[in-house]
Amino acid sequence: MAETANEALLTAAENGSLRGVKAALEAGADIDYVQPGSLIEGRNTALLIASFLGHVDVVKLLLRKGASLTKRDAVASSAPLHGAAREGHTEVVDLLVHHGATLDIRDGHQTTPLMAACMYKRVGTVRRLIDLGARVDLTDYHGFTAKGYCFFGIVGEVGDRDCMKMLKLIQEAMETRLLRCCNPMCGKPGYRSTLKLCAQCKLTRYCSRDCQKQHWTVGHKKSCGHDAYTGETPNLLDCRKLVESTVGLPN
Repeated sequence: MAETANEALLTAAENGSLRGVKAALEAGADIDYVQPGSLIEGRNTALLIASFLGHVDVVKLLLRKGASLTKRDAVASSAPLHGAAREGHTEVVDLLVHHGATLDIRDGHQTTPLMAACMYKRVGTVRRLIDLGARVDLTDYHGFTAKGYCFFGIVGEVGDRDCMKMLKLIQEAMETRLLRCCNPMCGKPGYRSTLKLCAQCKLTRYCSRDCQKQHWTVGHKKSCGHDAYTGETPNLLDCRKLVESTVGLPN
């Protein structure tokens, strides 16, 4: 019975059915259930699915019920925030961050949500992530920063125009040399020397002890220590096969 409820939860999340998600949870579904399967056939958690597809109401419900912000997919070890950023679901990005998701969480390639948004030319989401305090200077396993991801898969005049918009946003952020307090209720700008890192995860920074306490209560306590990817590097060739048709990766 529980197995049936788990399957129903994933199907409802995929379809954006709020009623279906509620029914599955009431029937005893594991909110962080992942369907067994191969790298390609396996599915993700309900929150990962809903975040990727932009089902805002479903995301709200799952977060309210305590769904994990750090459970990752099987392909590139991406978190819900990566999926929402990649697909340009800015409202979902806001929801995840305000519930404690770490802005600069890394996947198996050391890619951040900002890099994912840049790759897929989600200008509005790039702007919002930078406003929230995402760092533009971080690098992935290959040494690419968010600026480098702006050039991935440019097609036609629109792609080029979006690339220029993102580059301008990133350049402006670099020139200010300011970071932001990671408490989304604050977001106060400050220099690296004045913002204090979380002693445990070293991925979030705060302008004051009060902001750190508030962010911990809001949701950072669920993410702290689980945000940094510590597994092996995914097989880049296998992952490339899955995404090259849509991303336009260079040879």
